[in-house]
Amino acid sequence: AGWPLTATTAVGAAIASTWVTSVIQAIFIQRRLSREIPVGPVAHDSRLWFTTALPIWFISACELVLQNVDVLVLARYLAADAVGIYYAALKTISLIAFVGYAVGSAQSSRLSAQNARGDREGLIASVHDAVNWTFWPSLAGAILLLLLGRPLLGLFGPEFESGYPAMFVLVIGLLVRAAVGPAEFMLRMLGAQTQCAYVLGGSAILSVVLNLALVPVYGILGAAAATSLALVAATIAFAIVARRTLGIDITIVSAALSLRR
Repeated sequence: AGWPLTATTAVGAAIASTWVTSVIQAIFIQRRLSREIPVGPVAHDSRLWFTTALPIWFISACELVLQNVDVLVLARYLAADAVGIYYAALKTISLIAFVGYAVGSAQSSRLSAQNARGDREGLIASVHDAVNWTFWPSLAGAILLLLLGRPLLGLFGPEFESGYPAMFVLVIGLLVRAAVGPAEFMLRMLGAQTQCAYVLGGSAILSVVLNLALVPVYGILGAAAATSLALVAATIAFAIVARRTLGIDITIVSAALSLRR
């Protein structure tokens, strides 16, 4: 369109694309609902809506903190070129995180339906399927991205290859995180959204503290270590919450054993 290639243009394009796709989605959903659900009396439970929606909103906010605090702290202490190198390494290795997002989006409605029907056996099987479909493709993707890491970073410029060691540190947290599958989706769909919010809130705070402590001393590797440690802490907390609240072992060990049965 001839617009300037600036961050403002990029953000504007992202906002516009989000609104356009959301409106189109809403139109299709409303048309489908009008055909499937007959017109009848309308009732609203605002208290239930808020108590359900607020933790989910908080989860989204904490995820934004976890995704960006390392870059923000780096920008505070290091030069712009170092921030750019880290950002390229982070976004390249973080491609494996899309596996969990895709699996969670695909499985969430099934988990909710099985939970509503009281199908405990089917629910546990679906949870283990989600964990397996998240971890093993993430592991394969991580190996591939690490093998191609230097050439991929080199596409941004030869100086970006210096961010390659950070990818090894970041991948540890991402793979540990994948070891409990799309935990956020599972907890939210099974009624444990409040506990999920507590976990991500604590992880976001931990990430801020660790980045402020490690980045001034270790630079890019400090940011990578802080991010990985926050993800590891979140993973452990998710596993504990799922076990205590839902009575389900969501770790890859349990999921892998289920494949043998």
